[in-house]
Order: sequence, then structure tokens, then C-alpha cells
Amino acid sequence: MAASPLSRLRASLNRADAQIQTAIARRLEIARRIGHTKRAQGLPVRDYAVERHVVGRWRAAMEGMGVPPERGEALARWLVEEAVRVQEQVGEAPEHRRKSADILVIGGAGSMGRWMVEFFRAGGHRVAVWDPRAPRGIPAEFRSVSDFGEAARTADVIVVATPMRVAPTVYRDLWETRTRATIFDILSIKAPLLRAIRHGRTAGFHVTSVHPLFGPATRTLSGRNLLILDCGDSRANRVAEDLFRASSLSVHRLPIEGHDLLMADVLALPHATSLLFSLALVRAGHKTGDLARAAPTSFTRQADVARVVTGENPQLSYDIQALNPMSEALFERMAEALETVRHVVRSEDQEGYNRLVGESHALLEREYPSLGMELLVATPRPRSDGRT
Repeated sequence: MAASPLSRLRASLNRADAQIQTAIARRLEIARRIGHTKRAQGLPVRDYAVERHVVGRWRAAMEGMGVPPERGEALARWLVEEAVRVQEQVGEAPEHRRKSADILVIGGAGSMGRWMVEFFRAGGHRVAVWDPRAPRGIPAEFRSVSDFGEAARTADVIVVATPMRVAPTVYRDLWETRTRATIFDILSIKAPLLRAIRHGRTAGFHVTSVHPLFGPATRTLSGRNLLILDCGDSRANRVAEDLFRASSLSVHRLPIEGHDLLMADVLALPHATSLLFSLALVRAGHKTGDLARAAPTSFTRQADVARVVTGENPQLSYDIQALNPMSEALFERMAEALETVRHVVRSEDQEGYNRLVGESHALLEREYPSLGMELLVATPRPRSDGRT
């Protein structure tokens, strides 16, 4: 029996999809070759001028087809990120590689700990893991060690990637080993470690602190930030910086004393706001499907962020707020902001409302003028094993 016109059209659509998939594969292969060329010439992975040109070209082309230009931009940014990913896999030029080091990752079986292990191994370092809670079947290449003291004494660098509430005990154990390694943590909040860090510095240990401002599901490092928190040890700062500087990360140095105040706004605030947004919807008692059927673009964007945040490890989210001494002041500011909005709406103060919106938009435009890539792609959920 002859195929119907609809079946033939669908078959043509499938062939068009296959051609697109082939073109994407070819584009990634070309991007990989570009990465090798950049590596040979000592050029950085990312060229933002070229990326802007690519995005502009896609916007114009899609608009010419009657497709909203922002859809073209979203597609172009996805293609750019995938090209960056394969170019990062090519690696840096040999002349830029640092001397390999013996690195011990404490808590290396956790989600972010494993990310660190893989990152350092890819950089040519010799990496060992000490983690009594490591699950069975951990890959052999993670070289798990059983003698904590010996591993600490023979390491050049020690990375503490444990849960925040466990880290102070780990530091006390490290002081007992008399290690000469450079020690740094990757905790999201530094308050739990400040006393231990001060003790270590006074006792002559080489200590600094690091905060990777991304999660273990991160696919590309270009455009991602990493903080080196200065604890007063210039040698430790330099060692930590050298481990990350050759990557595509943007590495910034800040004094550790100001870290948690900043994290109250850039970490605790999004977590608390997403939870409040979601809880307000829970309290409303909507029937299944009501929100999806009636959702405008603004709601969908906010819901996407809240879905990702509330899908993360709740222990980590809780500790980000509970262990930060600046959280109470943050909650007071949030309450004041809510009361301000309530007041201008109740009093029908249109001018006041306009002023609030203007002040808010001006700050966001100044500090963060473009949307991140996270909302353009599906975000896999991290492990929920309580690790940082």
C-alpha cells in the first residue's frame, strides 16, 4: 500500500533531522580541529568577538526565516558552548603545562571531590583520594589510600572537599600529621573553617582557601569563576592559582574575610528566593497542570531557576544558609524588600513601584548584563550524598 502524503512528509522531516545531526557532528569535529590549531599557536580557547559574530549571524538568519531571533540566539549559544567543550578537551599547549604534583583529595569520592580528582588528573598530576565514605566500586584510577597520615605527609597539595560540617575535624587531623603540603578547601561557606585556618597559619602550615563557583555537572569551564581566598599565605595562594590558571576558568583573588558576606547574596539569596517562590505555589494549592497551561514567559523562567535550585542536594542548600553568619541580615533585607513592595502596591503608589523596578533593573544590568547558559540546556541533578 502506497504511503500517505503525511507519511511521506514525515519521512522527509526525519531525513532533514538526520542532515542537521550530521552537520552538528561535522561542526564539532571542525571545532576540535580549531582547538588543536589554537593549542599549537598558544591561543586561548575562547574568542568572545568571534562568538558575538556567530550569535549575531544566527539571530539574523533565523529572523529572516520568520523565527524569533532569540530562538536563533539560544541555538547559537548552545552550539558555541559545545564547540568550547570539545576545544577544552584538546587541552593546553605543552609549553604551558605546570610541573606535575602529588595531590591528595580528602572527600574525593563526593560529587565535587570527584570533579577535582578528574580535573587534576587531566592536568597531568598524580592524584590520590582519602574518603572513608567512598562507595564500593570506585574506579581504580582514583587510587584510594588507607593511611591518612602517610598520604598527607607525602602530598604536595591537599584539597579538602568534604561536607562543610566535617571539614573542621579534617583540619584538626591534618595538623597532627605535620604535613608540609599546601592545603586548601573548596567549601561554599568559609565560616566553619576560619578558626582552623588561623590555627594552621599560626602553626606554620601553608593554607589558603578556594571556592569554585560552579557545580560538578559543569560541562565547560570558559566563563566560569573560581575564587582564591587569601588567608595571608602568598606561597599557598600561588600554588592554588597555578593549579587552575592554565584552564579556561576566570580566577580571582579576594580576602577570605569578605567571602561569606558576598555569598549571602550570590548563593544564599537565590536558594532562599527559589524556596519562597516554590512554597508560595505549594500554599496556593493549584491543581495539576494549572500552572503549565497558564504560564507566561516570566513565570517559566523563574520556575526553571527554582526547579534547578530546589532539585539540588537539600543538605548543601541548608548549610549554605545555616552556616553563613550573614544569613540573618540577608533574611531581614528580604523581609524589608517584601514589605516595601507590599506597601507601594497597597497604597496604589505607581510612581514608587516604577522607582523600585528601575532601581532593581539598573543594578542587574550593571552587574549581570546577560543571561547565563544554564537556562538554555537541561541541567542534570547532582548527587545527593551530602558532599560539597
